[in-house]
Amino acid sequence: MWIDYSKKIDIKNLNIIFNTDNQLPSLGSNTIVSMGQTHSNNVNVIEGSSSKIYQSTDALFTSNKNIALEIKVADCMPIFLFDKKSSFFGVIHAGWRGLADGIIENSIELLKEKHFELDDAEVFIGPSISQKNFEVQSDVMSYFDSKFSIVKDEKIFLSLQKVAIDKFASYGIFNITNINECTHDNLNYHSYRRNKTDKRMKGWIYYNE
Repeated sequence: MWIDYSKKIDIKNLNIIFNTDNQLPSLGSNTIVSMGQTHSNNVNVIEGSSSKIYQSTDALFTSNKNIALEIKVADCMPIFLFDKKSSFFGVIHAGWRGLADGIIENSIELLKEKHFELDDAEVFIGPSISQKNFEVQSDVMSYFDSKFSIVKDEKIFLSLQKVAIDKFASYGIFNITNINECTHDNLNYHSYRRNKTDKRMKGWIYYNE
């Protein structure tokens, strides 16, 4: 199944698409670059030519419009970051471990080091597990403020999306779209929490010009 969110971001020729069946999109001359996704806080900025996979990496950014950045998820958040003026774009793989270890902070700080303008940055949070389905134990919750959790029937439920939004806001990034589609509830999506699947939904962000 193909899901196209491109119209929700309103940037000419910038695309965000997903596929649940391990199919590849038609990208023309764009080179697909993916990440090892080890729940790390490691970030890379692609400048010039690129390898096709960055191992031990959970966030990739580039301004090369001949590259399509790929992410694989099955409950963790696929977070896309982009800017209308400077035309940089990127993707962040963020579960609770990455959020706790600073994957968002490391991404923003590296972009600042590379002199990307963030005044007009926008964020798009794709399908991921919702708070009501993401039960955690106290050891996980110790990394996060209690304002991001609810307690029901003596169980703790964490909102990954609220944590991410708060982190971006701390950098002055408020133009955030959270698609609010739960991978656990929607049977069209793969969910590790739902059935321990080893399947993943793939997503891409890229320009077609």
